[in-house]
Amino acid sequence: MRIRDVMTPDALSAPPETTLMAAAEMMRLLNVDVLPVVEEERVVGILSDRAIVVRGLALGHDPRTVPICQVMSLDVETCSPEEDEEDVARRMRQLQVHRLLVVDDQRRLLGTLHLDDLVMERVDSHQEGRAPAEDDGALMTLGY
Repeated sequence: MRIRDVMTPDALSAPPETTLMAAAEMMRLLNVDVLPVVEEERVVGILSDRAIVVRGLALGHDPRTVPICQVMSLDVETCSPEEDEEDVARRMRQLQVHRLLVVDDQRRLLGTLHLDDLVMERVDSHQEGRAPAEDDGALMTLGY
């Protein structure tokens, strides 16, 4: 199965100039712990709730005025919607991450992929009686 079949499409994002407070409010309303940062339709970073606290508030930055580009992570793990879910699951395990952003060849945000998406697809396929993939243990042994 391909990532496009299990990803969550239409991920919401924020531009780099968004303030820490506005981003935190977006995250609260969306009930998420990370927010992709997109500039001119391309992913340029990712903001976590932890980054807001550790790199923002703990260092004394004013959340009403400091933009998220000052605390976001630039190293963003991504995958393609055409990749195989088993390959991506193995990569997530190696990287020890719970989520990836799904992007196209130009790094435009298409959606998100969370470990839960992969696990739920595996559970659903077993419940529907579909044959498991060759490496049936790849998702169940992610170690999370």
